[in-house]
Amino acid sequence: MKTPANEGHIVASIRCGRDHTLALLADGKVFGWGGDGSGRIPPGSPEYCSTLQAPTRAVEVIVRDPLVAIAAGHGVSLGITQSGQVVVWGATAAGMGGRLSSVAPATPQPLAGIEDVLAIAAGEFLFGAIDAVGQIHTWGLNIEGALGRPTAHLNAMPGRVATDLRASQLALGKGFMLALTSKGRVHAWGSNAAGQLGTGDLTSIAIPQPLPLGTTIRSIAAGATHSLAVTTAGEVLAWGSNHHGQLARGDLGYSAAPVPVQLPERARAVAAGMHFSLALGQSGQVYAWGWNGHGQLGLGDTDDRHTAMRVPDLDEVRSIAAGETHAVALASRGLVGWGNNASGQIGNADRRQVRPTYLLP
Repeated sequence: MKTPANEGHIVASIRCGRDHTLALLADGKVFGWGGDGSGRIPPGSPEYCSTLQAPTRAVEVIVRDPLVAIAAGHGVSLGITQSGQVVVWGATAAGMGGRLSSVAPATPQPLAGIEDVLAIAAGEFLFGAIDAVGQIHTWGLNIEGALGRPTAHLNAMPGRVATDLRASQLALGKGFMLALTSKGRVHAWGSNAAGQLGTGDLTSIAIPQPLPLGTTIRSIAAGATHSLAVTTAGEVLAWGSNHHGQLARGDLGYSAAPVPVQLPERARAVAAGMHFSLALGQSGQVYAWGWNGHGQLGLGDTDDRHTAMRVPDLDEVRSIAAGETHAVALASRGLVGWGNNASGQIGNADRRQVRPTYLLP
């Protein structure tokens, strides 16, 4: 697939962080838009002698080895090289698991302590990886058991979660994690004040807890304080906070147990922003609900929605991603974004882009 920003390049996957967007190309190159973590050198960095591109233009992240996967968090991005090594770039005041100042803003650096990595995830000062045998490794701020492992360090280095589960996917929220096993079961741990763990109560836990969903799950997503899952039958389940309608229910303040989301069709993927949700239908249509203060639902206004609404002007979408207050879709005609654009995370668009638009050069 070619994009207007990078004519001739084929986009393999997309990810959104707090205020940046990443696109991984089929040849292992990475392009970024927006703030910290995009590969852009921030203004006022005297140690870097470089000519900055305009904030709305995509920048190429200069990787030594081609990448096979990417993740975007709050100002920090992760990648996996072809040899299974994790690399990191960006900026974070809280550090990267004990590394307070050694993360370069634009040049990916190897992260020691993990090998043979197949999947990665990045959140707000919280990070995770899955190795070749399905073991989970976590690092970052260990508040309310967010790392899922005993450690006396508040900002811990990478370490393995002591559990027998074999994971295939990770989703990171604000102080909590979800893991999907190869058998389609979800485990959760960390902060649970809004029921975002889906365990049926509001008790935070530091040990991965299996969720009694009674069905097989295909994919998962985590917002700030809510969670989403897609079953193998294409049903979307949601749990956690609902104060902006992110569970697509108008009658709940929150739900500590999963509730079904009503959609016009079966879903094949979900994405979760700060307090909003997206679903990709099997037809290639995108549906959005929840908080819409920055136009991140792509519906042409800034009104919250408590029911799933089809995003107009989008079709033949292959994948979706949600940042804190913006969203991106990979469609047949290119890479499209909407929502908050204060840092240029959706390219040459309005500061508050309420309808989908191409990420332009």
